[in-house]
Amino acid sequence: MSAAARTYLSRFVPLTIAYAVLVFAAPYAIWAWTAQGPLLWLIAALPAVPIIGMFWCIGRYIVELSDEYLRLLEIRKALVATAVTLSVASIWGFLEIYADATHLPTFFIPVIWFGGLGVGSLVNLVIEREAAQ
Repeated sequence: MSAAARTYLSRFVPLTIAYAVLVFAAPYAIWAWTAQGPLLWLIAALPAVPIIGMFWCIGRYIVELSDEYLRLLEIRKALVATAVTLSVASIWGFLEIYADATHLPTFFIPVIWFGGLGVGSLVNLVIEREAAQ
């Protein structure tokens, strides 16, 4: 494992844990404190902070990668994830408007993007197999 990958994991894992904790802690805190007004908004936004950190972490990882080929693969994954996310959001938006589809909460957008990284990994595998033949 490269130094960049170790640094990435040392940043990403605590952010993931913080996200998991805040997703459960925020609604409980809102309920326990009967939060309203600015406090409600602050508590409700807290789970987004680690997600923002995860995006920063991925960006730092790409910058810190010394191998240009590995950097290309990570950038391609991110581009595919972005394309998947924007495609799903566009399609679902039109389904909501024209077909009365259930509203999809926007907090699913990062979830879709992270899933899109998996799709990007598959794209990388297909492209690399084709290049090897």
